[in-house]
Amino acid sequence: MALRSILLAFLLATTASACKSEPEIDPAEVAAKMKRDLDNARIRLRDGKIDDAKILYDNVLQADPSNAEALYGMGRVMYEKSNNDKAAELLNKAIAADGGVADYHAALGAVYVSQKKPAEAASAYGKAFELAPENGDYGLKQGENLNLAKKFAEAEVVLRKVAEVDVKARFVYTSLGDALREQGNLDEALTTYMKAQIENPDDKMARAGAAFVYEAKGDIKHALDEWSQYIRMDCCSEYSENVARKKMLELKPDDAAG
Repeated sequence: MALRSILLAFLLATTASACKSEPEIDPAEVAAKMKRDLDNARIRLRDGKIDDAKILYDNVLQADPSNAEALYGMGRVMYEKSNNDKAAELLNKAIAADGGVADYHAALGAVYVSQKKPAEAASAYGKAFELAPENGDYGLKQGENLNLAKKFAEAEVVLRKVAEVDVKARFVYTSLGDALREQGNLDEALTTYMKAQIENPDDKMARAGAAFVYEAKGDIKHALDEWSQYIRMDCCSEYSENVARKKMLELKPDDAAG
């Protein structure tokens, strides 16, 4: 769409006018208004004012349907409204318009997680991590979803990289331990889970992972100790009831009440 047509459409979409003739257009003024709408929409979205953000993004998209930032913002609006199919459509359009923004790919990854598509989520987060390699959170989510997709060797490679570039990525060692355990590398997996427990003492799943390793190694005492610690940290969740306590019953019935 030609710039004059875009600016005119935006002006007509956002400014009431009784005049039937084409209004005089100040391109700089209209462009500035579009920027203000995008800036304000971003703030509304950040503050959870989803409907307000939607109105502003709609204004921009009426004038410029290929505006990447507005497509991204509207995709996030749809995600917040649990309309994941529409969110994925809009975010893919944003990426087609400008594929060099890590946040666009990460937002698409979040949509795929909600749709329970771990392979697709891993691919989207992987692109985000490629574009922003200093952001360990993108790599962590890529690795977690590779684990869910049972691509454990790929997950290991990614998660080792995350551990190198972002030591603050909170659950990287637990996820890396999971990837190692699933590949049968029990000794390194256990070492990694122990590191996770030291780095993040409140990381319950590091306890669960260690318990699975100890059980696989035939060390039932330490497996029970880890499950007991897990239950102390998480007494009543679904995982605690359906996995941890059942494991304690399975391994040593007398300790199941721990």
